[in-house]
Amino acid sequence: MKKRALLLVLLAGLGALAWWLWKHNTGSTFSGALTDFAVADTASVDRIFIAEKSGGTADLRRTSSGWTVNGMPAKDFQVALLLKTFKLVELRAPVPKSMEGNVLRVMTGTARKVEIYQGGSKPSKIWWVGGSSADHYGTYMVLEVPGRGRSEVPFEMGMAGFTGVLNTRFHTIIDDWRSSRVTYYPTLADISRVEVEIPGDPSQGYNIAFKGGDSLVLHDGLGRVVPMDTLRVQDVMLALRNGSFEGFERSLPPAGRDSVLHAQPWYVLRITSTKGVQRIPFWRKKPMAGEKGMDFNPVTEDVNRMYALINDTALVVVQRYWWDRVTRPLSSLEAQPASQR
Repeated sequence: MKKRALLLVLLAGLGALAWWLWKHNTGSTFSGALTDFAVADTASVDRIFIAEKSGGTADLRRTSSGWTVNGMPAKDFQVALLLKTFKLVELRAPVPKSMEGNVLRVMTGTARKVEIYQGGSKPSKIWWVGGSSADHYGTYMVLEVPGRGRSEVPFEMGMAGFTGVLNTRFHTIIDDWRSSRVTYYPTLADISRVEVEIPGDPSQGYNIAFKGGDSLVLHDGLGRVVPMDTLRVQDVMLALRNGSFEGFERSLPPAGRDSVLHAQPWYVLRITSTKGVQRIPFWRKKPMAGEKGMDFNPVTEDVNRMYALINDTALVVVQRYWWDRVTRPLSSLEAQPASQR
């Protein structure tokens, strides 16, 4: 009799628990799904592989000389943004059960696959990154952990200290991932010689010999030592520490690109350093259609930009505001007589 009473009490308790769970069911899918998207140790991340349904891919890898994308130098700050996202990502809200099917249906056709590697040949985590929530404060994601499987439900994710969507950070536009550096010599002592050749006016070419510290010597095109304006010569060197380009030239047709590359360069910059010899030719750039100068007359060349060829392959657009500091004539670097100062 006592056993029967105990069984009845147990059944009543289970029934009460079931009724409570039913009454408090919010329709969400939070329970029982994979939610540990964050990567605590981002210093161990050595590869990030992004793939889109369109077929585009971006393969980011950590190397001894920095991050690369598809084998080419990558922008450090963009990779750092991904690593920060991996570390600070957080669950903003579970997706209501009534919306699960539609969110997953859309993600099936549009989600980007993000594989995160931490030293192994297989990813430690895989993010499936979908579109933004209706209020544009969250991003729909699904987590997959090799060995554990893929979550059956999506979640609306955000990032601590950030308001907005995260999906735009995961793309496969290689031009946007590639480093925009033209020259990078944070330690100027690595440079031993800087030479500027001006094919149209060889007498205005020059070279600077550098042995570190204040040991700067200016030579003309024939190798003769020339009295120099020390501040301007120092400015040439400083401009080389971290010189960049504005963007890749993609607007020219193949014939137009070939025309530029086969034309005589305006300037040729050569930098001899511990890395070897870096050669960068520059060309004049045509102005934008209808562009006029300060006198309101049409201009024959772009006064703000010019072309440069980096790594012997990439034609880029650079700003003259920066590069005119380096590609200046010898006469602008020579010391001026006291009477002309």
